[in-house]
Amino acid sequence: MNFRFINEMYKYQQLIICLALKEIKIRYKSALLGWFWSVLNPLLLMSIFYFIFTFIFRMDIEKFPLFLLCALLPWFFFSFSIGNATTAIVDNASLIKKTYFPYEVIPLSIVLANLLNFLISLVLLFGFLICFNVYPAGSWIWLPVIVVLQSIFVLGACLGFSALHAVFRDVRYGVDLLMLVWFYATPIFYPLSYVPENFRGLFYFNPLSVFISLYRDILLYQKYPDTALICAAFLASGVSYMLGIFVFMRYKKVFADVT
Repeated sequence: MNFRFINEMYKYQQLIICLALKEIKIRYKSALLGWFWSVLNPLLLMSIFYFIFTFIFRMDIEKFPLFLLCALLPWFFFSFSIGNATTAIVDNASLIKKTYFPYEVIPLSIVLANLLNFLISLVLLFGFLICFNVYPAGSWIWLPVIVVLQSIFVLGACLGFSALHAVFRDVRYGVDLLMLVWFYATPIFYPLSYVPENFRGLFYFNPLSVFISLYRDILLYQKYPDTALICAAFLASGVSYMLGIFVFMRYKKVFADVT
């Protein structure tokens, strides 16, 4: 990230925290259990997948429930962030028109709110891993690096889509379709080894395939990440962030007029 962005976000850190907490509060507004749902939701999801793919629908993949969860949790972090951020500038039009602040804090606060849920899910996943006799290993030291890289990638995508939707209102519908295609084009329910060799190379151009492979290697297979995958993750994060900032900066001057 460039220093201007870091400096701006540091100066407005209180606003970012307030917007992130607001995002979480709105999500569980009027719910009797409140914030407890941020723990209960992923816990129930993991329990359901464990039951279904252990006792009902068995897959010919070792420890398939864990194989699936190591992919689904990063995917949910990505897809929920994109879904929430795409319309965020338009949804906060009244705030934008009332006062000046770096508009980048809006998608950033959404990414942070979803990152918190993702981290809670990872903690719960650790418990499931231990239940399957997959104990903490030296490879886990790489987990914070992968989480940070994916967060930067997600932030870049959120910046770009939120800016585009503020100007072109059809973007949200295109994003919905893109997420559907992207989900099936990502090896979440299947390993890359199931993909024909003629097409397998294309999957490495999918950043989510790279991140999911890294999560599985580190957490499930307890392997130190492949250098090529780490380089690909750094590249994907850098490109996503730079493109996102470029698009956001290009259109941010007209946000107050078009929202």
